[in-house]
Amino acid sequence: MIKLIDLLTESLFPFHEDDVTFDEMDDSVLAVDYVFETPDNTYTVSFYSGEYNSEDKTFDISFGEKTERLNKLDTFKMTGEGKVYSIIQTICKIIEEFVDEYGDDVQKLVVAPTSDKRGRVYKELIPKYLNPAIMKMVTIK
Repeated sequence: MIKLIDLLTESLFPFHEDDVTFDEMDDSVLAVDYVFETPDNTYTVSFYSGEYNSEDKTFDISFGEKTERLNKLDTFKMTGEGKVYSIIQTICKIIEEFVDEYGDDVQKLVVAPTSDKRGRVYKELIPKYLNPAIMKMVTIK
């Protein structure tokens, strides 16, 4: 359950677009990474459409820490920072910025949590913090 005191004491973390990849064939957006830092960690939110046909305009959203190994995201590690509201609010703001920037190439966003616990958190908090018009585009598996 979200408590009012939690909402008042948590805030967004600053973020920035880190990397964009375009499809060489049709110049559509293939992948976009955003980065934000908390006092304890640096996180990446990745939007990737490479698993879908470009005409589907569908992107998977992944969130986690970048590991040294192969520069991949660790999407399984729990943050353990006690700042879940700020982290989810930041992710939602990043989703909104992504759709604002690349909306012509976006019709559907898919979030596939890596654990039941994350899935419950995402299903409860993302609809509360994400713009309702954009939430209609989101599927949380």
